[in-house]
Amino acid sequence: MDRRALIQQVVDRVVNCYDKHGLCCSESVMVVMNRVFAGGLADRAALQMGAGFCHGIGGAGCSCGALTGSVMMLSTFLGHHQKGGLTKREFQGIVKCLHDDFRKKFGSTCCRVLSKKVKGDKKAHHANCLMLTKGGAEMAVTLLLKFRPDVADGIDELFLKNREHPLTPLTG
Repeated sequence: MDRRALIQQVVDRVVNCYDKHGLCCSESVMVVMNRVFAGGLADRAALQMGAGFCHGIGGAGCSCGALTGSVMMLSTFLGHHQKGGLTKREFQGIVKCLHDDFRKKFGSTCCRVLSKKVKGDKKAHHANCLMLTKGGAEMAVTLLLKFRPDVADGIDELFLKNREHPLTPLTG
């Protein structure tokens, strides 16, 4: 599978988890990236780890969950504590790039600021967060594949194509 097509399929699955299965932005990014690229976390653990970052860290409206979930997944695959990971300086540069690119594209990294224009409109809020989740996931997957193209060798294609809840056992 070519790189652009893979990025699109991963992003589509993230969108599916957010839009159709009630996962928040950080949960969607974490569960999908972990599962597709064999991040080593159990599905439920990825979901549990992402839960606190929903709605800008527990509803505080701080850091956007799409961004924090993306950073956590890049840490899983590229961080300097990982086997085959990058140096601390290289990794920090990549995560800063993600942060800066996210802020440049969306105008902020703060959930409260990003959702201010849709406050009180549940449907518009959902659409706004879906756009942010999609954008954050696309940025993270693009960076992951740029610096660790080998993760594409063992992708979970069945999970990518599935549209059931991400914790539903898959059958081939």
